[in-house]
Order: sequence, then C-alpha cells, then structure tokens
Amino acid sequence: MQIDAREFESHDSLKKLKEILSSNRECNLSIDILVKSVSDAKKITGFVSMSGCTAQIDKKENFCIIHVRGIPCCT
Repeated sequence: MQIDAREFESHDSLKKLKEILSSNRECNLSIDILVKSVSDAKKITGFVSMSGCTAQIDKKENFCIIHVRGIPCCT
C-alpha cells in the first residue's frame, strides 16, 4: 500500500495512519508513506515504532519515503 501524504498536514497523516493500523491490527503490513519533510517523517516513524512496527526513512530530493513494516500490536 502507498499513501501520498505530501499535501497533508502532519497531524492528518498521523490520523490516517492510526486508522490503518487500528483496522489492520495483528496483520502483517507493508506501507510506503510519502511525506514532504524529514521532520514529518520523524514524527511518523516515532508513532509507528510505538505501534510495534518498524519504519525506515529514504530521503529523496524533494520528499521522503517511509517504509512501514510489521504487525501493529496497538495504536
């Protein structure tokens, strides 16, 4: 699954991600999230790590891609 959150505010991205993690609890997830800044990427990776998943940030020229993997245990 891919989410293009470059046009979202960071709190909207977190809200959407929370909905996805909550609805897929105990399922193995593979989500790529596109965000506009490193600071947005760090906020999302912090949230993801608290849910029990892993996140890796790939920096591109004008945006970042966060690779979220794992099984969410809670949100």
